[in-house]
Amino acid sequence: MDYKNKIIQTVNQFYVECVEEFKEAELKIASDSKFRTIFRKKDYKGNIELLKGCKKRAQHLKFPTGDIPKGDTDSKELIRLTEGAIRQFNRLCDAYIQMQIALQKKAQGEGVSYAEYKDIYRRSQEESVAMNRQLQELDLVYTDYMEDADYDVYEFL
Repeated sequence: MDYKNKIIQTVNQFYVECVEEFKEAELKIASDSKFRTIFRKKDYKGNIELLKGCKKRAQHLKFPTGDIPKGDTDSKELIRLTEGAIRQFNRLCDAYIQMQIALQKKAQGEGVSYAEYKDIYRRSQEESVAMNRQLQELDLVYTDYMEDADYDVYEFL
């Protein structure tokens, strides 16, 4: 497998194993927060573990930087953008983890002030918006890169 296919495979892993898993965790968290589940015990610890797992998978992604020719600016740009998206993804996971920890403390009767909760919520929303911007930029470059590399999109699946 040449270096371009390795880069594409790593970006695919980020999208599938990290971003998609995070979205599933986010849906689970949102489902747990619905009004009809108000009397059901929430699994904050499980949610935290899901989020930590997403973050850990993202941190273990590695690109074949040594194999890239010096003149291949497209590959270097894609790697730069993906690494930036991974850093942003880690910040997003941290913000969601902090939110779950605060909710867990509140459920256990520990003091979490409204101002503290509001700040954590605001931060998670800001990180989510930043992540979406980062993914939009990455999507544009990634789509062009895959077309130029003649990558078989079904090879990864």
